[in-house]
Amino acid sequence: MDVLKGRDILYDDSPLGPWPTHLLRRVEEPTNKIVGPIERRDQRHTAFNEFMDTGPGQAPSGQQGGEAQARPSIDQLIGRFPVGAALQDMAKHLAEFKKKALAAAAARAPIPDDPHVRSRHLKALGYFLGADIMGVAPARPHAFYTHEMDGRPIDPSPYKYAVVFVCQKHDPTISASNGWEDIVDAASFQAYVRLAVQTEIMADYIRRLGWQAETSNITRYLTLMPPLLLEAGIGEVSRMGIILNPFLGCNFKAACVLTDMELEPDGYVDFGLQEYCEHCGLCAAQCDAQAIPYGSKTLYNGYYTWKLEARRCAQFAFENKEGFICGRCTKICPWHIPGQEPRDFVAWDGSLGWLHRRVDEQRKRVISQRFVDPSENQGKWWFSLEEKEGKLWPVPDSNR
Repeated sequence: MDVLKGRDILYDDSPLGPWPTHLLRRVEEPTNKIVGPIERRDQRHTAFNEFMDTGPGQAPSGQQGGEAQARPSIDQLIGRFPVGAALQDMAKHLAEFKKKALAAAAARAPIPDDPHVRSRHLKALGYFLGADIMGVAPARPHAFYTHEMDGRPIDPSPYKYAVVFVCQKHDPTISASNGWEDIVDAASFQAYVRLAVQTEIMADYIRRLGWQAETSNITRYLTLMPPLLLEAGIGEVSRMGIILNPFLGCNFKAACVLTDMELEPDGYVDFGLQEYCEHCGLCAAQCDAQAIPYGSKTLYNGYYTWKLEARRCAQFAFENKEGFICGRCTKICPWHIPGQEPRDFVAWDGSLGWLHRRVDEQRKRVISQRFVDPSENQGKWWFSLEEKEGKLWPVPDSNR
């Protein structure tokens, strides 16, 4: 019996998701030059984690000193705000679910061997679960951290591919914020929690089909997401040092499902971002931490990029009295067009000129509004509250 009888959508190249990703130009090489080799990174030695203690009774792993080093953990920083704390509670529930993950079924399901069909099937499942954009990337070793936060080594060898999920952060909230206040943390965690639910369900499903599957999400990130986003065709490297999508800008979070199932990668995309970022610079001008560089790309760890001064970014976050995670750059970027929807691209034929004119119009709006003054925005729906000594207090406006 043909379990796919009548399911032609899995065999063709018709659009699956809401955004017109099928119109993006696919290229053989990434638009930011990679010369290699790319060394794997230890999760414990990322800029943000170096500002935290390595564990009870141990010396701090960070070397920054000052007020930033004296601050509590990321969980404590985000958890001091009620909305963020509520989302953290859900993330902890998901982490417990992950610990109970089942092994792959003994026998593999009778599904087609075609990697194209399998990839489209899993991407369709991702959209069914609520993802905004899906992609498939090869799970290359350099995308994996070398060690987890508890010191356990990470072995990338069981996995060949990554099914990449993208969830947009709540756009009205981001547009109404100043970019660094308490709700920015919650907007990120809201996306992370959605991603965790989606990826855990898919991993469970793949294991039931008889293949290995593991998640890399908020409950336990095994991978850096930028290299996977790049190879899954989600976007290009931006001046912010992160991956930018032509429809969402950088206003999104990502997670993935790692598997040994044979799949078809989506490949790199080119929508002219390297030249655009070369001449724009709004994010660098609006970075309060002065962490985003001006000028051209430089060589870092085997690839050319605009290298974010991650330590400056982390220090601003840890010393921020008004919130924690700063998203000012992603808010201010002209590729983030507030209120943009898939229906706005009905007339788009893939032309870069059409796409860039739309972004140029947003850039002019941002500049004319003095880089979007949050005091003029009427969309703030949240109460800015912080827990101190068991009571909630108004959050001070300390960074304006």
